[in-house]
Amino acid sequence: MTHYAQLDFCTFSAKAVVICSSAFLAVESMPLRNEQSLVRGLRHRNVMIEQRRSPSPLALWFDQQVDHFDPLNQDTFKQQYFINDTYWRPGGPVFFVLGGEGPISPGYVNGHFVVNTYAQLFDALIVACEHRFYGYSSPHPTLDTKHLHLLTTEQALADYANFRQFIAAKYNTGSSKWISFGGSYSGSLSAWLRLKYPQLIDGAIATSAPVEAQLDFTQYLEVVSASIGPACSAIVKNVTQIVTQMIANGQTSQVESLFNTCDPISSELDIATFMESLTSAVSEIVQYNNDNNNYSFANITTMCDMLSKGNNQLQAFADLNNKYNDFNGDNCTTSSYEKMIGQMQETQVNGPNAATRLWTWQCCTEYAYFQTGQSALQPFSDTLTLDYFIQQCTDTFGPPGYTYQPNIDWIINEYGGKNIQTSQTIFPNGLVDPWHVLGVMNTTSSSVYTITISTGAHCSDLYPPLPTDSDDLVLARRMEIDLISTVIYS
Repeated sequence: MTHYAQLDFCTFSAKAVVICSSAFLAVESMPLRNEQSLVRGLRHRNVMIEQRRSPSPLALWFDQQVDHFDPLNQDTFKQQYFINDTYWRPGGPVFFVLGGEGPISPGYVNGHFVVNTYAQLFDALIVACEHRFYGYSSPHPTLDTKHLHLLTTEQALADYANFRQFIAAKYNTGSSKWISFGGSYSGSLSAWLRLKYPQLIDGAIATSAPVEAQLDFTQYLEVVSASIGPACSAIVKNVTQIVTQMIANGQTSQVESLFNTCDPISSELDIATFMESLTSAVSEIVQYNNDNNNYSFANITTMCDMLSKGNNQLQAFADLNNKYNDFNGDNCTTSSYEKMIGQMQETQVNGPNAATRLWTWQCCTEYAYFQTGQSALQPFSDTLTLDYFIQQCTDTFGPPGYTYQPNIDWIINEYGGKNIQTSQTIFPNGLVDPWHVLGVMNTTSSSVYTITISTGAHCSDLYPPLPTDSDDLVLARRMEIDLISTVIYS
C-alpha cells in the first residue's frame, strides 16, 4: 500500500503545471482580505473577511443549541450557513467547510477555496457553517464577557456535529462520505471533528492547523526571520534597534512622525503596542507569501528589496510600514494600548472589532499562541513579552487583577496536540508559514498523512490553483485529491 505520510517536496524547482483545466478555474473567486482594524493585540493573523459579497448563494439559517452540555438549557440560536449543490449528484460526498475565527461568506462555497475544484472532480455537495459567536451566528445579542463561557472548542465541535446531522437529513445524503475542510484554526477544528466524531466525519483536511496549543510561541517570529533570510532579517533587527534607541533617547516625536502613528507613544505599553504594529508589517507578508489569495501588496522578495534599497534602512522600513497600512485601509500605525483595548472591549455582534475580541478570548482561555519577542533568534522587539499579552486578556475581559491562564494542557490532553491519534486525516503545512511549528509534521500512523510544502505559506494549498504555482504546491494538491479519493472509495 502506498503511504504518503511525511511527504517532503523540497527537491522540485521546475515551473509548475496546473492540476486542473481552465474550466475548473472559471468558478467564481471572490478575494478575501485579512481583517485589519487598529486592533492587533492577540490577532491570529488569519481572520478573513470578504472584500465584496458575491450575489449567490443566499445565506441560510439553522437552529443551533446554545449549550450542548447543559440538559436544562434548551435555548437555540440562528447559525448561518451556505450550500452549493451545483456539482452534487445524489450519492456523492459532502465537503464540509468549517467556519473559523471570522465571519463566513458566500465565497466559502462559491469558488474562493480549492474545495470547489475538488467538488467538481468528485460530484460533491459543498456546505459551510459559521463558527458560533462569529459573524451573524451569535447565541446572544451582545458579546459581553458573561456570555463568552459558551465560546469553547467543545461547543464549536458539537455545533458542527449537530449541523452535519441536520444537513444529512435535509439532503438525504444517506451513505455519502463526509470530509471536513479547514485552514489555520478551522484546520485544527477539522482534525478534531474527525477525532471526536468519527461516526459522522469520514475524513479531514487540516491545512496549516496549529493543533499544539502553546503559551509562549517564540518560534513564530523565529520562522519569520528564517523565511526572510539573514540579510533581510539583519535590516529588520537594525531598524528595531534604532527605533528602540530613539525612543529611549527621548526622540519619540520623531518616531511618531516617521511611522505616522495614530496616537502619541506615552507609556511602556504604548511602546509594545507600536512595536507589535511594526512586527505585523513584516510577519503578515511572510505568513501569506504568494498564497494565491489575491490580497497582498508585497511578498518576501519584494519586501526585502524595498528594505535593502538606498542607504537609509530606517526610512525604508517606515515606507514599507506605511504602505502596509495604506493597503489595509489604515491611515496610521497603531500605537495606543488603551485604544487597542477599548476596541477589543466592544461587544457589538459582527461589529468591526468583533472577530478580534472573540479570537482574543479564545487565546486567553484555551490556546494562547502568544507570539512573543524574547528569543534571540529573531529580529523584532523584546517588548513583546508574555506579560504584555496576558495583560491584554485581563484588561479586555476583566476582572481587574485577574491573571488569565489559557487552558493549554487540557486542549493538548483532550485532542492530542501534535501527537493526535486519529485517522483518515491530512495535515498539509508550508515551511514558510510560522504556524507550521505547531502543526503535525511527522506521523507514524498509516492513515494520518502529512504534506510538507517547502515554499508554502499559510493555507496556501486551500486556494484555487494558478499557472504560477510552485511544483511542490501543485503536487500537494494532487496528493490531497488522491487521499480524498481514498477516503471516498474505501
